[in-house]
Amino acid sequence: MTILLFLLTLFLIFLAYERVVLNRLRRSIPVVIAVTGTRGKSSVVRMLASVLRENGRTVLAKTTGSQAQMVLPDGSVQDIPRRGIVSILEQKKILNSAAALKVDCVVVEIMSIRPENHIVESQQILKPDIVVVTNVRRDHVEAMGETEQEIASVFQRDFPPGSSVYVPEEYAPLFASPRPGAQGIRLIPVKRQLTHQSETDFAENLDLVAAVSKDLGVVDEAIIRGVQNSRHDIGRLKIWKRKVGDKSVFLVNAFAANDPDSTMMTYNRVAQALSASPSSFWGLLNLRHDRADRTIQWIDALREGTSSRFHTIFAIDGHSHVVRRKIQSVIVLPHSDAKRLTDSLIENMRDGDILFGFGNIGGLGRELIDHWRQVGKEYGI
Repeated sequence: MTILLFLLTLFLIFLAYERVVLNRLRRSIPVVIAVTGTRGKSSVVRMLASVLRENGRTVLAKTTGSQAQMVLPDGSVQDIPRRGIVSILEQKKILNSAAALKVDCVVVEIMSIRPENHIVESQQILKPDIVVVTNVRRDHVEAMGETEQEIASVFQRDFPPGSSVYVPEEYAPLFASPRPGAQGIRLIPVKRQLTHQSETDFAENLDLVAAVSKDLGVVDEAIIRGVQNSRHDIGRLKIWKRKVGDKSVFLVNAFAANDPDSTMMTYNRVAQALSASPSSFWGLLNLRHDRADRTIQWIDALREGTSSRFHTIFAIDGHSHVVRRKIQSVIVLPHSDAKRLTDSLIENMRDGDILFGFGNIGGLGRELIDHWRQVGKEYGI
């Protein structure tokens, strides 16, 4: 018993010491901005950091989505090595780096999925002055809930007392009732701007970046330069045009959208940009073995009419055979390297057709993007 009490005492002393060190680190950083939400977090982090650099601030940024990376004060990008289980304690390391670099501002993407982790990550480690909520959509339903209100209640755990919270105006009613125990939170609904009313994540992201930047005293010219100069991660929507013989086809990276709602918003944007009909879209659905919940989401979406938006849908990796049993129109493709898979699909496509990659960026999705970069010519959107 004496040994147990001694060990417990040591553990409590260690926790107290860790709290003192963490508080000292946090106080050394004038502004911390945390970006939460379902989609678009990495893009908002990178754009905000770029805009603030243009304004003369020393900024450290960190993204977690498709690529875990730090964006250093000079704008260079550094991969974050990961070994074993990913942990929210990464955020403590970011504060350490920020203090060592003597930055004015940290812009960081929230990592957590489970509600209890949101509290620890945001309220106990990062303690952001500003929180940006990109959107509220159904994803990670097993941890965050089925409804928008349930998901919003999880994101509310990212709001420390006294923080300013920026959220697209359409989602603001979900946060109208403050979380119990939250004091002095300032909710700032961000209106959709008339200059880009299209229903896209990018438009929402621009509005949020502009609103936060202006409130921090950044002038319009610096905002424009910062957005233009920001370096986006591998998951950003991208279109390549590839010439094969006498026909040209388009290759679309929508893998990182993940959930059906975000994916179909991306689909609509591509269809509008290319003036394309559903008969031109060839869907390539990439699935992950460890995300059965998303496979279920996609089965439900395909049953409810999403499949009608494509000429054909091919499923690869993950639970592709499960999807095939539930949706008989889906064609399962055996795991292959990115080149052979792309070439075999393009062979049957017509001039102007679109190979639309979606579902998940992991595994073969990333390999496909790397290959498409090499064989296609970037097509502006």
